[in-house]
Amino acid sequence: MLFRTICAFSLFCLSIMLMSCGALFSVQEWSENYALMDGTQSTTPQAIDGNLNTIGDAVFAGEVIGMSSASEVVITLPEKKKIRRIVVHSENVVEFDVFVAKESHTTERNWTLIKEIKKAPNPTTVSVLTPYPTDRVRLRVRRTSDDASTSREFGARNVGYIQASNRRAVGKFREIELYGYKTSEQVAVDDTTDKREEELDDLLNLE
Repeated sequence: MLFRTICAFSLFCLSIMLMSCGALFSVQEWSENYALMDGTQSTTPQAIDGNLNTIGDAVFAGEVIGMSSASEVVITLPEKKKIRRIVVHSENVVEFDVFVAKESHTTERNWTLIKEIKKAPNPTTVSVLTPYPTDRVRLRVRRTSDDASTSREFGARNVGYIQASNRRAVGKFREIELYGYKTSEQVAVDDTTDKREEELDDLLNLE
């Protein structure tokens, strides 16, 4: 009797452990693209219009386009989200940095660098390992495939100018997508919706 009790208790504990491990290592579902939320704004609107066929220019942060300035895109969400993945579709961007804002107000100190991309394929997927709630994301372009031609063209127009060989071309973006994880409530709603759609399909097939 005691042996059976011990075995039953051991099996119970094992089942609890397996359930806990399953919950811990279960695959998280990605949220909808936060960049397409109502109220989202961007300094490059074409980068958040949901259309890969549109191309938008990043903006130069400084008034003078030159060696020390870089073009960038700033996306502002209507509310704070934990961003865990960023997908960047670009036209000419080779290197870029990703920042997120600690607070809603705009200051240079407010930005936190979370990723440096040295060789950007197209598209580029950026995984954010330590996310925290933010409503502002900034992509600063470090290098584009058009930099060399831009420098040559500028040098031809401005012979002898010291910064002629260090000109940066503007970064061009097709789309920037921002994702987090779905909450358990969202997953439950999606499962219910899928089930209802399956039931409706079954009824239509019977007619």
